[in-house]
Amino acid sequence: MKRLLLRLSVISSLVLMAAFAGGSSRPRYGGTVRVLLHDRVMSIDPLSEEDHPATRDRLSALTFETLTELDAQGHVRPRLASSWSADATKRVWRFHLRLANFHDGTALTALDTAASLARSNPAWKYSAPDRQTLVIETPYAVQHMAETLALPRYAIVKRQTDAGGNVVLIGTGGYRLTQWQAGERAQFTANDDYWGGRPFADSIEFQMGLSLREQLMDRQLGPYSATELSVDQVRNVEQNNQNVTLSRPSDLLVVVFLPTENGERPGRKPVDARVREALGLAINRAAISNVLFQRRATPASGLLPQWLTGYEFMFGGATNLDRAKELRADAAAFVVINPIRLAYDFSDPLAKAVADRINVDAGEAGIVVQPYGEPHINTRTVRASLNADAVLLRVPLTSVDPAVALAARVDDLGLAPAAPAVATTTTVAPAILGATRPEDLFEVERKMLEGFRVLPVAHVPQALWLNSNAHNWLQLANGVWQIDQLWVEGSR
Repeated sequence: MKRLLLRLSVISSLVLMAAFAGGSSRPRYGGTVRVLLHDRVMSIDPLSEEDHPATRDRLSALTFETLTELDAQGHVRPRLASSWSADATKRVWRFHLRLANFHDGTALTALDTAASLARSNPAWKYSAPDRQTLVIETPYAVQHMAETLALPRYAIVKRQTDAGGNVVLIGTGGYRLTQWQAGERAQFTANDDYWGGRPFADSIEFQMGLSLREQLMDRQLGPYSATELSVDQVRNVEQNNQNVTLSRPSDLLVVVFLPTENGERPGRKPVDARVREALGLAINRAAISNVLFQRRATPASGLLPQWLTGYEFMFGGATNLDRAKELRADAAAFVVINPIRLAYDFSDPLAKAVADRINVDAGEAGIVVQPYGEPHINTRTVRASLNADAVLLRVPLTSVDPAVALAARVDDLGLAPAAPAVATTTTVAPAILGATRPEDLFEVERKMLEGFRVLPVAHVPQALWLNSNAHNWLQLANGVWQIDQLWVEGSR
């Protein structure tokens, strides 16, 4: 069922892509693609801790490739691995690598691949029986290994140290990084020796951290081929007959209560579970999705969206102020209920609007929420030291495979260490990646939610404004860009 839902979900994206192709349908070599990015990226290292990991992944995917990839229909496809197989236990996986070269001219080998993946997941064992064969052994069954290795964090990166002691990152992708100003500008140039054939565009340039004020006023992108949009900007652009694509509601907007029991945040007392549950019942998710996100988002009751799993509706999520007030009163009889300090991304106006709305909703149940803006809130290092009780996060959907997506979300939200085991001998990660049925994933997700450490708020789409000169720019259902076949009209 989930596969059928996923196929249906991407039809609109494919139709839009075809419609935007417009004009000439014959791809052309040459030209420069210029892209505006709202967020700043300090590194394209797939393992770097970034404030905006989805933006980092868009840049790094041009240079660094994974062994596998998922297509628009959610099917796993070969990338740097030409084929793979597993033993009966699904604990030993064998991957055959295609012939490909790194950007420095050296050949991709199984030893290079093993060294890169060992940084991504040191819990697995890696070996190279020969130059083109990689073997991965896991301590538990992994039914979704090929889908997991399509995640950006598993991109193959060769790391070298230059004469100045700086680490140089080398990839195999269709574009190589030729200019880099951290947080400001990046230029990628076509790799003429790419194993998949030279890309069409000569180069792709990204300008980071820029406002769209001028483009929105002029109602045109000018020299830029594409830019990200926030949901509140979509209507203005669409009304002027501009090309806008929206992913499915995929990013998770979620309130996460920060841990206090491990000593990382001394002086902060945990928020009582009854108060956490009361806050979840007080939040008017429908109003947030329909008003603040202009009916583009959907109310969230689970970690994964309904369109991906088919079971999110079973978690409920309806507002219930009467029950919220009861829980708050019950908690007040035993503990002192302090105001909940809620941190949000200060660079995101919509995050502020949602935090303010949560404050209003909480007040209806007698709960005081104090929202405040915080820089770098999306990094775990910063969250561990915040003087806050909870954070409002926007977490991207990194995969359209439900099991892989759930495992990634649990990791992104920091739920795995404190999460209850699914069974006496089974930890969270094996239960997810070893799942063979949707019912297994539902049970894991239910346990993630039952302690009310996380309060899902909304599933939010990603929006893209495309110039008419850009062709074959594919935005997948979860907002991921696939631009390996991108080309532009004329030469600039």
